[in-house]
Amino acid sequence: MQLKASTDYGLRAVMYLAQHPGINSSRAISEEMAIPRDYLIQLAQLLRNAHIIKAHPGKNGGYSLACDPSKITLLDVIDALEDEPSEGARARREERGSTALVENMKEIYELVLESYDAYLDSISLEMLLEASKRQEDKREFLAQCLSIESERLMERPAASKIA
Repeated sequence: MQLKASTDYGLRAVMYLAQHPGINSSRAISEEMAIPRDYLIQLAQLLRNAHIIKAHPGKNGGYSLACDPSKITLLDVIDALEDEPSEGARARREERGSTALVENMKEIYELVLESYDAYLDSISLEMLLEASKRQEDKREFLAQCLSIESERLMERPAASKIA
């Protein structure tokens, strides 16, 4: 899976803020994380609207996380930065004819999306910071975190049918 540039840059920015508590200037974030400064400011607005970061205006202003890194998940950040399908696109999808196979594929697709969201929602910025500190076992650390989420997902009741 390839993330959009805006999502990649936004994740870099929040990871920087997670690693550097307090107020950080857009210039520092931009330079350290190789994000065009004007683009960072646009992304910061989306992240602020999603209550992931706080903006601090003024001469010594900048950005900080809105809450502890353990409370912010990858899903939170991605949802703040990715475009949602429009209502028109959803309506057109619903109007299309469907067969039993199409309906089954919709259910499978929704299950995949539900699982994808559950995994992303189980990975906090704090976990990513911890993984980044590990030299040899980054992959193992995240795999263990995801294994725990897999078990939790299996214990959840089946979702209702989603069209």
